[in-house]
Amino acid sequence: MFMHGLHLFHRRVRLRPLMRAAMGGFLLAAVAIPGVAEAQVEPCDGLLFSTSEDFLSRGPTPADGNPIISDGDLLAWHVSAGARVCRRNGELIRNFDIARIDLGLDAVAAIDKANKLIAFSTELDSPNAGQFTAGDLLFNVGGVIPNAALLSAFDVPRSLNLGLDAVTLVGKEEGFIRLVELARNGAFKDNPARLREILRELDIDIWFSTEGTPPEVTKPLFLDGDLLSARDGVIVRSNASLLPALPAGIPVRGVDFGLDAYTPAQDPIELVPVELMSTEIVGFGRVPFTDGDVLQPGPSIWLKAGDLVKNFEPATRDLGLDALHDHIGDIAQCAPPSITFISNVEVGMIAPATGLATFGGVNQRPFAGDIRIQGSMPELVNCPDLANYEYRVEIDQGSGFPTFADPGVVHPASANWRRMVRPTPSAPCPISRNDVYDSDPLGWFTVADYRRFDGCGDPPSLAVWKSTSGASNALVRVRVVMREIAAATPTYVSAPVQVQIDNDRIALPNNLLPTSSGTGDLWFDLYRASATSPLGDQCKIEGDGIDVVLDMKGRINDDHFWKYDLRWSGGFVVGAHPVTVAGDLTEFDDGRADLNGQGTQPPTSILVPLKSGFNLSAAYASVATAQSVPPTLPDVCGYTVHFRAWDRAIQLGFSPPNNFFSTVSRHTQMWRSFCVSR
Repeated sequence: MFMHGLHLFHRRVRLRPLMRAAMGGFLLAAVAIPGVAEAQVEPCDGLLFSTSEDFLSRGPTPADGNPIISDGDLLAWHVSAGARVCRRNGELIRNFDIARIDLGLDAVAAIDKANKLIAFSTELDSPNAGQFTAGDLLFNVGGVIPNAALLSAFDVPRSLNLGLDAVTLVGKEEGFIRLVELARNGAFKDNPARLREILRELDIDIWFSTEGTPPEVTKPLFLDGDLLSARDGVIVRSNASLLPALPAGIPVRGVDFGLDAYTPAQDPIELVPVELMSTEIVGFGRVPFTDGDVLQPGPSIWLKAGDLVKNFEPATRDLGLDALHDHIGDIAQCAPPSITFISNVEVGMIAPATGLATFGGVNQRPFAGDIRIQGSMPELVNCPDLANYEYRVEIDQGSGFPTFADPGVVHPASANWRRMVRPTPSAPCPISRNDVYDSDPLGWFTVADYRRFDGCGDPPSLAVWKSTSGASNALVRVRVVMREIAAATPTYVSAPVQVQIDNDRIALPNNLLPTSSGTGDLWFDLYRASATSPLGDQCKIEGDGIDVVLDMKGRINDDHFWKYDLRWSGGFVVGAHPVTVAGDLTEFDDGRADLNGQGTQPPTSILVPLKSGFNLSAAYASVATAQSVPPTLPDVCGYTVHFRAWDRAIQLGFSPPNNFFSTVSRHTQMWRSFCVSR
């Protein structure tokens, strides 16, 4: 990938409905864009890539008449034309005097905008002894940068060849043209360490990933899933920062997902900068992906494997993905931001299509109230110019994301959001929160300010959005945008996270009179056991000393109903005590035919059994004995049955002065009181 500087794109658009429908978490291949005629699309226009496996095109035959496409051929995907053959493997290696052999293609980056001067790596060593290995960086005009030169800034033995999986070129075109000349003259073959000196002199860099992890997996210098800098000898993007929603990274986080391909790119639909990548292994989670899908960090799927090669009509749709390149001009040498948590829910636990979360053992949960957005932001180690950037969180409530002239999520100074500041990296944490953290009027925070509040037990938030200020029930998209301070165009735009908002609460009836049984979302009545009519005046239960046994019937309606419970209180005992227990199966997904995710069924009935055959006399005797009062149910007034129903929305309450998030209970309650007379 050829890139330099900062300034990227000069146009923002709102998605037309047809285009937005085409996104759906990933771009669909061959989406027609008005104004882009297929005749204008050259064979190498668009996103360059290679597959991991050979396959037979059962669709259009390539221009050379050969329907077999190898894992060494360079392909190109364009939003208006799908995939085409850009260069055959033989064309790439022709200047190395190799013929009739396909060496595979593991990494690719074009130096010029026309994609004619190409850097790449192969899967196999050259058949010509001593010429190059599968870990070297090659150029299609000739010239080799040995694997040892790429690794010379790292503390690894010169003889250790770790392979080469992904390549991105950072800097100006003229610098790389000079680098190619030196490589063709063999400048780095006998003196690999010279590469670092030349990269600094030309003010360029090579970002790359390897196929091996040195020196050992338990104490890695870096992972084969990390993106490295040949010039600076640092990890530019760790596997953990690229995949923050996964247990990515060892030995601490769990798994090295590898990095088979990586490139900054431009989203052809939204016209914003994105980062694209592929992994070496598949992921199984709330957002499952394969090693052939084009991903954005997070991860989210930008383009599915089947849609990438769709127009070739291969016999199988997932052929792996070994290389990616998009020539987009200038970008920042900073790690990209991404969203990792929404209201304390990991984004991987939010279904991409519905925006509903799995959290706390409960499925299909929307969000409400104060929406907390957390994420992964650049650090000084992977963003030397960190002080030059700012970020904001943006919400699309159906009409598109805001332009830079419109506010994102704003935190006015009057909110007095205070967080802890660590004076120096080694200083002890302050006793209390001691500084204000507020955005400007359009919602921008400086990245340096975000980093100033690191540590001290203060889990950082990117923003807090009061969702009650928008639609009460809506599917929204949330993303984080980073730019050079006050720039007119973004530097990075994170993959959007789709979230279902539901601020509607379960509504009470107008009152407890029978005429209000059709109002609100909630209703319940008390019945004597097996009676067909509710207690007449809801005031008195008369009997001849026999046990008081009750049935309870009612209704609950809500788009995202969760559960209900019933409790009783009264007599001479203290507190409220359960009527319903776990065995009553009062949650929406517990298998009851008359209870589902929208409440009681049928929705208009007020006769759905909530609890049948509840023996108040026996329950009272048990509690009274435990509290050391007479166990016989007394003839008194003031007995009450409390009916509570919850919806599934995840709601936080935010206190800006204390930087504190509390969980808000989403239950609604009504009750019926009565007397017992014997």
